[in-house]
Amino acid sequence: MTVDKNYDLGCRLPADDWLWLNGRAIFDDPLLRPYVAPFPPKELMTNVSGLTNDRDFASHGVDIFRALMQASPKPITGYRSILDFGCGCGRLARMFKGHPNRIVGCDIDERHVNWVAGNLDYMTACLTSVNPPLPFGDDEFDAIISISIFTHLSEKSQDDFLAELSRITSSDGYLFLTVHGSRAMERAKSEKMIWDMIWVDEQLFDKACTEFEQNRHAFILQQGHLTTVGCAGVDKWHKRTVKTVIEEPYQYGITFIPEQYIFTHWAKWFHVVEIRRGAIHDFQDIVVLRPRK
Repeated sequence: MTVDKNYDLGCRLPADDWLWLNGRAIFDDPLLRPYVAPFPPKELMTNVSGLTNDRDFASHGVDIFRALMQASPKPITGYRSILDFGCGCGRLARMFKGHPNRIVGCDIDERHVNWVAGNLDYMTACLTSVNPPLPFGDDEFDAIISISIFTHLSEKSQDDFLAELSRITSSDGYLFLTVHGSRAMERAKSEKMIWDMIWVDEQLFDKACTEFEQNRHAFILQQGHLTTVGCAGVDKWHKRTVKTVIEEPYQYGITFIPEQYIFTHWAKWFHVVEIRRGAIHDFQDIVVLRPRK
């Protein structure tokens, strides 16, 4: 192996080099692996993403990081303090290795938090509740990123956390929150692979489609490992025994959010800078926000 670049720079490398190193180079040349963050065990990897191997997990992280770079008005390394809200076991967080400033992650699953805290030494990880408040001060972060969280929240939970994220974002900060918007809805209707992935009751999905068309928040309850109350919408996902990982009352599901709803309802807390349709895997939208302060 010939190292002709300072790979110790991590995400401070030129963007193309960092993405190439994480997504391809370490699999072509295993001697490059020490220059990227470690991978979580398969159990955790599958729990947060459904993926089962390092290569696919790395590819997802690269794709998300690239989409965020394209959505951000400045380099990711230019933020003073970043919160990865719902960090899981590091699918995105692995890409922050080498960041020159403060990186914080939080999650409601203690297994995820323990792994991140023990393996990603450039990041502070903390366990949080399914309900606010978050253990952070007012105006603490100038960037908040949340991948695949608001895609699963009920409207009440969404509102509670939008208000809380507004509180902890500085007046000059940006938020990058992903949602299932029109592109995700379109693909769920037309592609079997997507339909099988979201795994919801057909009647409840039809109801959600109607709500979405009416510019309303459309939430479909799932009885998975995070749901602790309510059993509506039983489908094939529920035919197996699921052990919950939290004790507080909580509802988890699949959520579709129309753009017009974001521009009106989310505007209580934020200026909507941009909605990047299908920015992640031609599926999830990235909503770019500034706090109203």
